[in-house]
Amino acid sequence: MYTKSNKEIYRFKTFFDQDVEKEVDVEKEVEVEKEVEVEKTRKNKETGESEKYTTTVVKKSKEKQIVKETRTESERKEYTFVIMQPTRRQMEEADMEYSIEMSRCVKEGILTKAMLLNKYSDTGGIMSEAEAKELSEMYGRLSELQTDFTSWKLAKEQKFNDKQKAVVEEIASLRRVIAKTETNFSALLNHTADNKAQTRVIGWYLLSLSYMENKDGELEPFFKGDDYESKKDYLYQLEEEENDLLALVYEKLTAFVSFWYFSVNASQEDFEALEKDIVEGNM
Repeated sequence: MYTKSNKEIYRFKTFFDQDVEKEVDVEKEVEVEKEVEVEKTRKNKETGESEKYTTTVVKKSKEKQIVKETRTESERKEYTFVIMQPTRRQMEEADMEYSIEMSRCVKEGILTKAMLLNKYSDTGGIMSEAEAKELSEMYGRLSELQTDFTSWKLAKEQKFNDKQKAVVEEIASLRRVIAKTETNFSALLNHTADNKAQTRVIGWYLLSLSYMENKDGELEPFFKGDDYESKKDYLYQLEEEENDLLALVYEKLTAFVSFWYFSVNASQEDFEALEKDIVEGNM
């Protein structure tokens, strides 16, 4: 079995009632044919007298037998899912995905949040000048930190130094504060370049970090594929096939990855509370 370690963000179990066909033994009364000996009478051609003789005939009768029948039964199966901690390489790749998507959106004329907030601070609107300025500054600071992060060239076994750890923690803290601030202005900010890039990077983490235990207790990627695009194609395939297991766990996987992305040092208890809210329909 896989041993839980600090390489995991969170693991959870889910139960799936699945219809399966099984062969079962059933006692039934069945009709069978048997050869039996019977005594008959006939006339002897030479003597003209009646004589008895024995012959074999096939007769039908009913008897109880154990027979195999295929029946559909509901079977509860347990599945264990794990959100893995990203490696440094994965964090760099995800941040690059964010930057690429931001650039693509800007080229297509989609405003960034900073651009939109500057516009509102100049012209007035649903957000005050002070609010718009503060949020714009946070976006600018987050952009600077993410640029620093992607510029690091870390060897495979190299660990973050104290300065780099502080940058990672500040990025997470800014994401959390920004997310809370944006709640009141979600309709305005939903279609910005930042939001589209953020949605893409959360999707990238979802497809890359979601694992499931196989029947041998070993972890394997839930979304099959060698890269982001192939994993995304596999997700689309599952959706088109209306895969029951995906429908059961997709909301949880997305919620856990998003919670991790916007949180700072979320504890096991925090994730358990989130899972309870999902199960009870409080989200």
